[in-house]
Amino acid sequence: MIASRRDVAALPTAKTGAAVRKQAPIVVENIMRLANHQSLSDHLYNGYSSCPLVTGYGKMVLAEFDYNNTFTPDPKLKQMLVFNIDKEHWRLWMLKKYILPYLYWNKMMKGIDV
Repeated sequence: MIASRRDVAALPTAKTGAAVRKQAPIVVENIMRLANHQSLSDHLYNGYSSCPLVTGYGKMVLAEFDYNNTFTPDPKLKQMLVFNIDKEHWRLWMLKKYILPYLYWNKMMKGIDV
């Protein structure tokens, strides 16, 4: 039997950590608001996802898109001095190889915003 690749929200987007990173704060905020008998927030998830595409050893591009398949770059990449993600870049490869695993295990899994 083949397992389904749907998440619990069954959203029509890529099942990536980047998507979860953008979805989770909105879900948590709304659960907290409901628990406090408040109305849901106006924040919406736009379908953002990011897929790393390794093009060679030490090279990578990042496909970032929303529900409409519109290019949607994450402004936090500029902190890594990556200004043009539609070209191969060694910093993106370093991000995937070293930084993302650290952020996942030491920040995201602990509920810390990254």
